[in-house]
Amino acid sequence: MNKKTFLVTAILGLILVGGSVFGFITWKMNANSFKGIAIPLKGLNGELKDKLGDRWESAFQKVLSDEEVLKEIAEETEYAAKLGVPSDEAVSHLKEAIKVRFVKRKDSIEIGLVGKRKQNEDLTKIAEFIYTRAVKDVVEDEPSFQQYLDLAEKAKADAQSPQEPSE
Repeated sequence: MNKKTFLVTAILGLILVGGSVFGFITWKMNANSFKGIAIPLKGLNGELKDKLGDRWESAFQKVLSDEEVLKEIAEETEYAAKLGVPSDEAVSHLKEAIKVRFVKRKDSIEIGLVGKRKQNEDLTKIAEFIYTRAVKDVVEDEPSFQQYLDLAEKAKADAQSPQEPSE
């Protein structure tokens, strides 16, 4: 094989490998991704967990299907600009992207967004805002959720406070 043939073959091989790597990376970055906040239900007993979990999940779904709440979320988080959605379609796109679901193996309610992997950072920030915004309305509908939040805060504070030495 002469130098010219070898050089052409090597260049074509590099183009093929480079194109394949670029295609793979692009494919992975455009894969679907879910980013959200999990509300753990591990401390609750079986029947109470099922009952409260269902009520809280439906309360979050109700709040996050309200057009006014979605409009507020879209405006506050600049949803259309961050995710590349036309501004007149932001609310309908957000309504489709928000997911509230009970995950049995994690024993938690997850509230978040479905988007592309390349948008993970923005999805995480928007999901945090969605959670904090929805909690306000859920607490009004389900006072038991406020009790749960209070207990979680107390447990967190107890865990962070220094332990007194026992004698």
